[in-house]
Amino acid sequence: MVRNITKALLVFAVLSSTAGLSAKSYVTGGLGLQFDLGSLGQTIATDGLDASSNYSSTATDGTPGILQRRAIIPENRLLTLQHTTDGLIKTKANGAMSGIVMSLGYEQDFGKAFFWRVNAHYTRKVSGGQTTASFLGYQFYDITWDYNAVQIPVNVGIKLSATEDTSFYIGAGVHYYKGGWSLAGSNRTEDVHQFLSTVPGATQLSNLVADGTSPVANWENTRFSVAGFAPNWVIGAQSRISDKGHVYMEAETLYSFKYGIAHPSSLGGALGLAPSVAYPIVLGGTQYRFGYKHEI
Repeated sequence: MVRNITKALLVFAVLSSTAGLSAKSYVTGGLGLQFDLGSLGQTIATDGLDASSNYSSTATDGTPGILQRRAIIPENRLLTLQHTTDGLIKTKANGAMSGIVMSLGYEQDFGKAFFWRVNAHYTRKVSGGQTTASFLGYQFYDITWDYNAVQIPVNVGIKLSATEDTSFYIGAGVHYYKGGWSLAGSNRTEDVHQFLSTVPGATQLSNLVADGTSPVANWENTRFSVAGFAPNWVIGAQSRISDKGHVYMEAETLYSFKYGIAHPSSLGGALGLAPSVAYPIVLGGTQYRFGYKHEI
């Protein structure tokens, strides 16, 4: 590993020595979007998150058994409940989280067709990641996901001219990442189940909401935070619009994976999952950006 890094540094030094005094340098700034933050879209929409506890159930043939409770109820199940109950249960689903990316950086050309650069990206959730459900006006489920991340990638790559003013580039490198995601809110599905279990003739409806956390999770606020290093790569194009100004469009894929540890703050969360919960945290993904480069 050390040998490979040493070779890479030597190659970089040799290439840099050929740059000469005419090498172009830029300061850069851009805005972009990233979708399915934290790779949580499937968890939010279809998978949910099982609790560590169970509840008693009876099969259609009368056989007794147990089923898993759900700490996080997927949105497709809540929407199914809305239509199954003819609107007695109402659901608002917003799907996966999407975020805006703000970027600043420095870039320098060297050699005949190479460049290196360092950037700082900040990503913040702006939409998605919020689910609510109510029964006869009583809001029994309200979960909000949040996400933010800082990434500092250092890349080396190749830049090829298509015309006198337009170039295409591709590069790769490593980046430092720091951030995480959180979920906050309440899962009081068991309240609805307990109420319906006392209503004559409502057994079937009661069974549909029997898998909430018990005890209920009130005002949960759990956050996973991680930091580390991982690879990344970028592809893009830039075009001159003035003597020293260029616009660019690019897509950058940042890889990361690390287990985070969080501590549920509600009794229902701590008993339904664990006092300390481990979960795989992804701060990577593909960012789509556009911006401006100014020669200095």
